[in-house]
Amino acid sequence: MTPPKSFYDFTLQFHQDLDVVHPGWAETPDGRNQIYEDFRQGYGDQAVRELATFCEKLLADKEIDLGSLWFKESKADWVIQDEGVRFLFNDFLRWKTSLS
Repeated sequence: MTPPKSFYDFTLQFHQDLDVVHPGWAETPDGRNQIYEDFRQGYGDQAVRELATFCEKLLADKEIDLGSLWFKESKADWVIQDEGVRFLFNDFLRWKTSLS
């Protein structure tokens, strides 16, 4: 499955924001939510919806190795294992739901 442009934009923004957000970003919803909000502000609500749809499709496939997808397709230099990508996508989807 070819990722949409929003995936590339998100992973690039994600990587750039890691340097801006405090070191405990991964353990705090506020740190992660700020990354998601930065993406929303930079790329718009349509990109958020497009990325959410892509995340839902990927998470529905229990066999897909999201870590490999991230490593192969991501614009970030940061390597994340399968479990971490699943957590990130689920967390992003929870955040998106909270916007409604």
